[in-house]
Amino acid sequence: MNLRDGRRTIATALMGPWRTAPIIISLVAIAIFFNTQSSLFLSSRNLTNLANQIAVLATVALALVGLLVVRQIDLSLAALAAVCGGIAAKLSVESNLNVGLAIVVALAAGAAVGVVQAVVVNVFRAPAFVVTLGGMFVLNAVLLWLLPATSVIPLADTPLEKIANTFVPAWLSYVLLLAVVLLFAGMRFAHHRARLGEGMPSNLVRSTVIPAAALAAVGLVPLIFVFNAYRGVPTPVVIVLALMAGIAYVTSQTPLGRQIYAIGGNPEGARRAGISVPLVTTVVFATGGFLAATAGIMAASRELGVSSANSDLTLLLEALAAVVIGGVSLFGGRGTVWAALLGSLVIGSISNGLYLLNASTQMRWTIEGLVLVAAVAIDSTISRKSGAQRDS
Repeated sequence: MNLRDGRRTIATALMGPWRTAPIIISLVAIAIFFNTQSSLFLSSRNLTNLANQIAVLATVALALVGLLVVRQIDLSLAALAAVCGGIAAKLSVESNLNVGLAIVVALAAGAAVGVVQAVVVNVFRAPAFVVTLGGMFVLNAVLLWLLPATSVIPLADTPLEKIANTFVPAWLSYVLLLAVVLLFAGMRFAHHRARLGEGMPSNLVRSTVIPAAALAAVGLVPLIFVFNAYRGVPTPVVIVLALMAGIAYVTSQTPLGRQIYAIGGNPEGARRAGISVPLVTTVVFATGGFLAATAGIMAASRELGVSSANSDLTLLLEALAAVVIGGVSLFGGRGTVWAALLGSLVIGSISNGLYLLNASTQMRWTIEGLVLVAAVAIDSTISRKSGAQRDS
């Protein structure tokens, strides 16, 4: 094997099972660097605050994953999140509606907006970029209409405040850990059985037991011990992990998930195979709207109010950076829900670390931009070399 073949082999590995390795290594490097600069970075209190901050970003990033996989985009997600947060706040605080019903209405509104935009894209064959850009402007206007004369809906001492400011008890965090590990093990076992059913080799210990044990021992257990050393696992973290686990199951274990990736890989081929591309695309847009609404409600709760500042475009740009860093292809067909989490951890950790160092906003944006450009360059290089190996 010559040097060129070796590089192509490494690129192929990074496109497959080792795709997350560079991201995890980067996260470790980021943690080590900022901890050497500030002892507060790895403290239980800061990591808990970091998790709360990342929850909103990861939820919007999760919405973008599905859209990018089917070769679409939604530029209105940040504005939609703000509007849905405003709907929940206005109904529960100003109209005295039950907070549970207010949240349901807000979530339904988010999904409905996603459906409307998908219909316009599908019926008129209009570019999603333009349709959702227009939607962003309309939603910003709706947010201003929702706000009172004071331009802010305060949420302090209201039931909505508790969403981002409550913590899961220690005993329940261990129950949730067990549930996550069992769900992951079940998905790995289903994959193991599917390979055996197709006549392909698969080892139960390597495919299921070791990954599940690693998830428990190396991933979630230390995090829970860190959280419980402070106040417990933040409720938004539980919400985000539950959403990711559910969507991971749908995308990897159901026909709908296979159809989503088929459309992203080859829309015309998927159409000829009998897949309803408009219907699947509508489901993805609706799911994205639902997730944006969830993020908006969590953001309103964490910020203790809703104002025009909630529709800041920075959230969308950071979410887009997160999914690209996580390995989601901008050209469709490739990406997982965990990419949203890993990318959000990178962006959130850099932002949090720079905040602890009292870095300026200009410096923070500059570094995040350079990280995004580097991630895109590396991803393009890996894709090109892997593709060259497949063609040879």
